[in-house]
Amino acid sequence: MGSAATEADPVSGETTAAATAADGEAPNGEAPGDAPDGTARGGARLRGWTVGWPAGLAQALGAAVLLITEFVRQDVAALGAKVPKGAHLPDYAADFPHLVDTLDGQWWFRAAEAVRDAVSFGEPRAALWAAVCAALVVRLNVDGPPRTQCFLSVAGAGYCAVAALSAVPFLVLAGAALPFALLVGALAVVLATAAPDAWRRLTG
Repeated sequence: MGSAATEADPVSGETTAAATAADGEAPNGEAPGDAPDGTARGGARLRGWTVGWPAGLAQALGAAVLLITEFVRQDVAALGAKVPKGAHLPDYAADFPHLVDTLDGQWWFRAAEAVRDAVSFGEPRAALWAAVCAALVVRLNVDGPPRTQCFLSVAGAGYCAVAALSAVPFLVLAGAALPFALLVGALAVVLATAAPDAWRRLTG
């Protein structure tokens, strides 16, 4: 138990409890490390947004899209690129141009492409790489600045969702490999989130 010293008020003559306690308790009952302005609580809330499942779901989908589009980039086209007219495509991608032409008639697909290109400044492939890598970095770095990391994670997740909508032809093209790509993306996000705690347990 802590004991508080008393000192006399020079004006009123009354005694007041001094802010001394053997067990480190502050006079107002707060622990020494507590942030009275809620900074710690705010940081935890931001961390929750940064590594929460809504952002993680979009980022896992973005990682899957990145894996698929990079795998077929040489055979078909990169994300955001058009297949040249008359180009000879592999058998597995023979219907890809027709699928793209069909989706071009859908307003949501055109809107997703427009938002993707506007946000990425015309470099959708590079922007998707940046969004996925930023997602993994902020999940691995638990000690980074909370606001900056939250912005990077949420903004990257938003871009991943838009990029996935605009990459529906690539997702269809993946066929039976799509579940594998989704699993790889989900595992990457989950492992990056769990790695800091696992490392602290191993080294602590």
